[in-house]
Amino acid sequence: MKYQSEVQDARNSCSNGSSAIAYLVAGLGFGAAVSLLLAPKSGAETRKWIANKCLDGLDTTNNKVRQTRAQMKDIMDEGQEKISEAVVAGREAIGPS
Repeated sequence: MKYQSEVQDARNSCSNGSSAIAYLVAGLGFGAAVSLLLAPKSGAETRKWIANKCLDGLDTTNNKVRQTRAQMKDIMDEGQEKISEAVVAGREAIGPS
């Protein structure tokens, strides 16, 4: 019977963790909504501010993606070069056919 209580405890701790996350997300959403409603700016200004922040986020994300692509290309080129060198070394070790 000890095993059954352990399983039940594990289920309870799992559901407690997921409910805590749900409360956190709900609280964040509620806080964001209240802050928008009580903002000292007009609706048009607030929408423009939100749009600008979204565009800034997209620009930042695009820049990070470009940087990551460049880094990955460099890594792939370096790996390709090492493989080519290994193939050449292997052929030299085997000798002429």
